[in-house]
Amino acid sequence: MDHNEIETLIETRNDERAALADIKQVDETTLSVNGHVYVIETNVRNAFDLGEFSNKFNPILTRFDYIVGDWGYGQLRLKGFYGDFRNVSKSLRHSAIPDYLIEDTNFGSNYFILHNLEAEKEKNSSHKSNRKKQRFGMKNKKSKSAGGHNSAKKQQKKSLKTKHFKSGKRGFTIRQK
Repeated sequence: MDHNEIETLIETRNDERAALADIKQVDETTLSVNGHVYVIETNVRNAFDLGEFSNKFNPILTRFDYIVGDWGYGQLRLKGFYGDFRNVSKSLRHSAIPDYLIEDTNFGSNYFILHNLEAEKEKNSSHKSNRKKQRFGMKNKKSKSAGGHNSAKKQQKKSLKTKHFKSGKRGFTIRQK
């Protein structure tokens, strides 16, 4: 199998591949991907190609706030990043995109950055509901009386400790079985 045969096999596979998402370009800088609105923030050397993007796009990328696409050896690579306000690793935040472009992409490669406007709205709404739950104590807490046998032992240990510290003396306690 020579190089030309391999290239034709790759092309036929890419042509037969079914798109995993419904991607439509609304205007020059706006996309609609499965109902999510994306804006092209950066497009270095006209790197964004709708056909290749739709072939490479995976729906798992919709959870990210930013998608970076870079070209290397004729192939598009996509990587997701979260906004700086999210509680994630620093290497996955928007502020780490320049480092990613310098360290992990080919020098001088064409790239684009898409901003998912819908992910920010989802994050803000879920953040508010989590804050409400924490504020009003809506977490599932075990009741103290549900322990039965264990709670009696805890009470006994607690009373021994308080007696020990109230007397002012610190010493050894010999426990009996």
